[in-house]
Amino acid sequence: MLWDSYNQTINVFGIKNELIASYLDRELVDDRFKSAIKDGKEVVVYGASKQGKTSLILRNISEQTYVKVECSPKSTPIDIYKSILRQLDVTFYDSISQSLSHTKAFSTLDNFKISIPCSFEYNKTFSSENDIKIENSTTERMIDYNLSLSQDVIELFKKYLNNKYIILENFHYLNMEVQEQLAYDLRSFQDNHIVFIILGIWRESNRLVQFNGDLLDRVTEVPVEPWRKEDLSKVIDKGSELLNVDFTEIKDDLILSCFNSIGILQELCKECCLNAGVISTSNNLVVITKSHLENAIKNKVSQYGIRHVRNFESFVEVSKQTSSQSGKPTLAIPYYFIKILLSDNKIDMEQGLSRKDLLDSIRSIHHRPDDVRSSDIGSFLNGITQYQINRRINPPFIDYDAGVKRLKIIDSTLFFFLRYCDKEEILSDLINPLDFSSAKLIEDLFSNENYE
Repeated sequence: MLWDSYNQTINVFGIKNELIASYLDRELVDDRFKSAIKDGKEVVVYGASKQGKTSLILRNISEQTYVKVECSPKSTPIDIYKSILRQLDVTFYDSISQSLSHTKAFSTLDNFKISIPCSFEYNKTFSSENDIKIENSTTERMIDYNLSLSQDVIELFKKYLNNKYIILENFHYLNMEVQEQLAYDLRSFQDNHIVFIILGIWRESNRLVQFNGDLLDRVTEVPVEPWRKEDLSKVIDKGSELLNVDFTEIKDDLILSCFNSIGILQELCKECCLNAGVISTSNNLVVITKSHLENAIKNKVSQYGIRHVRNFESFVEVSKQTSSQSGKPTLAIPYYFIKILLSDNKIDMEQGLSRKDLLDSIRSIHHRPDDVRSSDIGSFLNGITQYQINRRINPPFIDYDAGVKRLKIIDSTLFFFLRYCDKEEILSDLINPLDFSSAKLIEDLFSNENYE
């Protein structure tokens, strides 16, 4: 048998920061990734959330061979480069504060320069009447590096990186301007055989090439999607053998319920096993039933719902009630988008929503349809990633593919949640910006000092 009594359910199925036992090697993904990191090109691993990007790294690269930086909305290229140097145990001094990088946080000023102490050996010559004496001596000097210049950063990486890979996790969290700046630096890094592995939540190809066309043919992209049904079936079978459980009765329903998301499949399998009382490899074969799956779905909908409902609330929040030009209430495009998302219409969000379809859908339900212009939709779509970051929606759940002009859901748990949640209840609980605007106008009217 392939299973033993030491397999814990939470180590076989589910989502963890460690590699789980039911991980499946896929030729089109794993082999492409392993080939990519050997070619010396920059590598971009992309796909929706919880689709196996981090697991791909854990499976194919040992921890000793890379330096990883967790990107955040406030990260700048300078922050990223300093983090890499700290992880390489490079002692450096901030040129402004003159304080050790290990002991004091950097200021938020334009603090681009650092100084690194370097030792130099030289010979001292002493002479006397009868002989000449040579002694080896060492002196230490401070060398300045400007981290806003890719050439300076390259010199440091060549000296201290020792051929390690650099992984930038959650690249999608970065401000768009920061992403663009890094895309330009990556061109120089690639020329000097410094390999970055970038992990991001998006679904279109050539994301970085859009920022810098010189990266074309210098970047290898590894999409972790789609997950084929046969691959999902193999994951279930692999975990079943390790835990001595039987998913035969619900296997088709289980695959159908996960919307081709390996993360949801893993979590549902884990919940099913735990509902069946299987916390580790069972001595006797345990059959997983429809009842176990129903309870698993209910649990996951509840867990995912907390985050998604909060995201919806943040997404529709109105900070400016009227247009400075017209004095009319705002068009509230975000609110109407969420309303479409929560409706039971025939729009196929799995394939993405085109710009034109979004415009037509919003006009069909908008209170001022004639005022909704194509340019309004364009502004909404082009800034949608930064819009979510500004509202602390992390990870983003929606993304606009400018290449094909389609709006796509990039949070794989959202499809699952929308299928099983009570959409009408969620929509009724959201603040309608129209009601809020009307109430605000009345409040302003009565608070006006000239009102009699």
